[in-house]
Amino acid sequence: MQPQALRLSTITISNLRSIQRETFPLSDFTALIGYNNAGKTNILMGIRWLLAHFSLDISYFDDPNHPVEAEGIFEGITEQVLNRLGDERAAEVEPFLCGTTLRVKKIQRIPGELPGNIEFWAFCPPNGKRKNSKDWVRVNDKFISAFKRMFPEPIAIWDFEGNKAFTKLLHEIFKPLERRFGGELSNVIEQFAELTSSGSDRQADEIRSFDRDVNTALQPLFPSVKVELDIPVPTLETFLRSATIKVIDEEDGFERDISRMGAGSQRAIQMALIRYLADIKKHHNNHYLSRTMLLIDSPELFLHPQAVELVRVALKNLSNEGYQIVFATHSAQMVTSEDVSTSLLIRKNKERGTFMRKRMEDAVRQVVQDAPSQLQMLFSLSNSNELLFADYVLLTEGKTEWRVLPALFERITGQSFALIKCALVRQGGVSNTRKSMQVLAAMDIPVRAIVDLDYAFTTATRDGFLSANDPDIIQCRNLFRELSCHHHLRLVNGLPVNKHSNINASTAYAMMASMPEAEIPIRNIHKKLCDQGIWVWTHGAIEEHLGLNGKNEMVWRNFIERSKAKNFVQTLPDAEGINELCQWIINGSRG
Repeated sequence: MQPQALRLSTITISNLRSIQRETFPLSDFTALIGYNNAGKTNILMGIRWLLAHFSLDISYFDDPNHPVEAEGIFEGITEQVLNRLGDERAAEVEPFLCGTTLRVKKIQRIPGELPGNIEFWAFCPPNGKRKNSKDWVRVNDKFISAFKRMFPEPIAIWDFEGNKAFTKLLHEIFKPLERRFGGELSNVIEQFAELTSSGSDRQADEIRSFDRDVNTALQPLFPSVKVELDIPVPTLETFLRSATIKVIDEEDGFERDISRMGAGSQRAIQMALIRYLADIKKHHNNHYLSRTMLLIDSPELFLHPQAVELVRVALKNLSNEGYQIVFATHSAQMVTSEDVSTSLLIRKNKERGTFMRKRMEDAVRQVVQDAPSQLQMLFSLSNSNELLFADYVLLTEGKTEWRVLPALFERITGQSFALIKCALVRQGGVSNTRKSMQVLAAMDIPVRAIVDLDYAFTTATRDGFLSANDPDIIQCRNLFRELSCHHHLRLVNGLPVNKHSNINASTAYAMMASMPEAEIPIRNIHKKLCDQGIWVWTHGAIEEHLGLNGKNEMVWRNFIERSKAKNFVQTLPDAEGINELCQWIINGSRG
């Protein structure tokens, strides 16, 4: 059985720029999706600040009279992880564990406070091992050291990080070098330390003379103090910090430092390092012993579509090999159906500041009770990742709507679905229409649906949008009985079916809808459903309204081509109804 992976499962951030107070659940691979200035980078900064050692200046305080706080819930701290920490470090962590879960928080009360004065706290559960414990305990440096062994400082890649990101990536890449030559390097460093350290028997004469002679010169000027030369002991990270990447033009051999390259070139090289890191980390299976977070703002920036896919795959692979990935994105290509349900929709308004809409997987659990149906619903909705990037979702029943509505809508209104921030999502059937609408409503995404006429007589009555005893439904059922007397039309429970009938059900609904006696009741049914966000095709299905004689790619392609003609709208069998539909779609986008 694979050990539970270490990870930051939840972070609550307070008073950090646009984030007043909000909780963000995180997975191994989390996309933050939102428009510019929604606060996505502030979330990345909150995560980084919780796990790193630096102070926030006043620009990060939403209200400088209140502290900035970040509280994290960390999972997967198993016995194996504690054993790797060693007895001394494990003893610092164990009293604060609740099973394999640890809660910590960081508090900075004053802008620009010294990093050493920033408070770090851990939650002590009621049955913890610490005697006379309080709920929250301010921890010491030993606890922080143990914690950082499990959750090192994140690697942050965004515009204002400069070359720090390159340094951290290089350090991750060359960790095997550190392990391989760690012993030899330690011996060299130890000899170097003996030559430079004060009080060492082997201290170099030049350094000893410097300390003595400078203090002799200082004595008459400032008799109460003395100085000593302090030379820090280098590490591999020290060397890498001074390392750089040279970029060489293959055509003319011109050589430049990476820091002098344009933003696009720098981002491409950063992503190349990530791809290389993902490649060398394959099958390391080390994700349960430590967890480094990789925080990226817009990994798709400056990259062409094929390159975006390569980067997405590399990041996904790293999430399986010891890294927890959190990234902000504007690209639907960075989020596949596999990760739609755990992506975070980030929004901002004046009252709440930056906040998160409910995740799809949480919304599905809220709406759908049994687990198999939850999986089916997740699969149905998550295959349309565009809905994460929209402010409004339009559910469609069949493939015809999905193929021709975008061109039809743009031809009639002069606007595209993208322009009104509408995602067209094909359900592949209408049985889940109500649940799909409830899930999207729980995610605070406005939603409408387009359905065939038969929906009003079957699913709509089952789901409570219409009463089975609705007088308009009853009147249409009577018309079906009249049709069955004159045609070989088979009815079950008063409604047409395909089996053992010369007329298929869809044709039967179109026939009934064309009867003069059906006009008023169908119009009434149409209005009742429209008021609940559901557009029903009053002629039976979309094909009757557009004059389509089939449901295949050739028919759809020919229709889209015809839609470019000057007098196209006048040729539609139901031009007035299609215009009403387009206006209804636009009204839905306005909330």
